[in-house]
Amino acid sequence: MSFARNAVKRKQLALSDHQQTLEELCHWIDAHLHEPLGWQELMAQSGLDHQTLNALFHKFQSSTPMAWIRKRRELRHGPALASPPRSLRLVASR
Repeated sequence: MSFARNAVKRKQLALSDHQQTLEELCHWIDAHLHEPLGWQELMAQSGLDHQTLNALFHKFQSSTPMAWIRKRRELRHGPALASPPRSLRLVASR
């Protein structure tokens, strides 16, 4: 196999290995939808970096992490509460 094919295969295996981590993170997110959730929280909870989280969500959820969170909030609370109000996000980030 060529170097490029080997690199792609290694990346695919790494993504598959993280599927359980992503499933656990998604359950955690569902339990914390009432809280402000950002990249820092997702990375701390999963132990994964920004790029890996993005890749996993695209592969397994066909979405970005933040879009997936908004959708879950919308499903649970309706469109009005899909994202916390700006003032709440500002206070929560301090």
